[in-house]
Amino acid sequence: MSSIRSGLIFAFAGKYGLKVINLLSTVLIARLLSPAEIGTFAIASSVVMILAEVKLLGASVYLIRADNVDENKIRKAYGLTFLMCWSIALLLIFGSGSISAFFNQSSLQNVFIILALSFFLAPYISIPDALLARRYLFKTISAISLISVVLQLIVTIVLINYDYSFYALAWGQLIGMLSRMLLSLYFTRDIKVYIPSFKGLGEIAKLGIYTSAAHVLRRFNYTAADLVIGKMGTPTEVGLFSRGMGYIDFVSQSVLDGVGAISQPYMSDMKRKGSDISNVYIKATVLLCSVLWPILIVAGIAALPAIRLLFGTQWDVAAPIAFLLSIWLSIKVMSFLAPSLLIAFGEESIMFKRDIFLFFLLLSLLIYFYQYGIAVLPFAFLINALVELLLTIIILSFKVNLSLKSFFLALTKPLLLTICCLVTVKVVDYYFDFAIYSPIGVFLLLLVIMPPVWLVVAKLLNLTIYFEVKNVLTKVKLLNLK
Repeated sequence: MSSIRSGLIFAFAGKYGLKVINLLSTVLIARLLSPAEIGTFAIASSVVMILAEVKLLGASVYLIRADNVDENKIRKAYGLTFLMCWSIALLLIFGSGSISAFFNQSSLQNVFIILALSFFLAPYISIPDALLARRYLFKTISAISLISVVLQLIVTIVLINYDYSFYALAWGQLIGMLSRMLLSLYFTRDIKVYIPSFKGLGEIAKLGIYTSAAHVLRRFNYTAADLVIGKMGTPTEVGLFSRGMGYIDFVSQSVLDGVGAISQPYMSDMKRKGSDISNVYIKATVLLCSVLWPILIVAGIAALPAIRLLFGTQWDVAAPIAFLLSIWLSIKVMSFLAPSLLIAFGEESIMFKRDIFLFFLLLSLLIYFYQYGIAVLPFAFLINALVELLLTIIILSFKVNLSLKSFFLALTKPLLLTICCLVTVKVVDYYFDFAIYSPIGVFLLLLVIMPPVWLVVAKLLNLTIYFEVKNVLTKVKLLNLK
């Protein structure tokens, strides 16, 4: 359990550090590039992010979930990853013209080609990362990510200053991937398995077809609006909506990425040990909601001053979008761990069926709501999240005997915690109007007021998260005394 807790701490620390650097990057770039330039790159990156979910075809999950890993399994994982990554790279390069024409943006062609080059490097990033994750070496994974993203930021800013416009974002991303590959290989040099094998790939592909497809469909939740607006609207609209999504993404993903990084190894480990996996799932979801629900509700209500502080008043339109998206993510959090649980039980197919239905539902809703303007688009996400939650709890009740009564009763305490935080932030808004008060002043007020309120209420409700935070603070205090 100590290795899991340590891994979770380092996963959170690494992801939080990564998000801080990405936030700095976003703030700088939002002031150096126009909404239209940012929107243009957002269209390209949305397409590439979706394809990036396909590139592993289950190889990482295969290595993490396996009872034991030997050289043959690693070589097979490399083999399948090579086939997928290099195929996607070639597809992007030769199809760049057609994809650019689809979005009526000829300037995207060269962006797609630059981004495609990173797929040639991907096998020697993903497989080493999976081997590190299997051993809970999230401290190393975090260090690799932080170094590469800092280098990416430096390259991007330098190239923007040399008038590379949105091409600077593409080149920066490629340099970041190259540095990550070199570091990943260095930190797994003790394994010394690099040559791929293309024999007997069916075992991995069977798992990967479902898991990769499901990852693509879930990733679509974050990129769908950019693609729909990119086709039906303008790059400026893409930029404005993506800024609202980006703000909420920063607020939430530092938590979700940390949990997501360790959830699959943890669920698979608990399954191998014969633990009551339903109870584990409920406790993990309660812990996640106890952290993320209050954060999201505060971030949503304070979206306007936060966006002004980060990006400037030219992005005000993104604030109401961000508020609605904070509610959307609050709903999605309740089913966030379900894919990891279903994979641990070998139920990839049912997960895939759920996600493909949600994919077409969201796409249809976005196309329908776009006619009313980008400010209304978040309602498509809200409806989709409610349907996702309903489907997920029904599936888990049948597949892993999840008690719906226990599940929702367990969430009452995180809900009470969130309501207390909601009331507190509304009182602050009443006395210090967020629409007219200094954005930095609002930020400092919330920074001083909200953490103590959250911690006191969590203690009164006897939530597990309070004791976890207390343990971390105690360890930090002991380290300082030494």
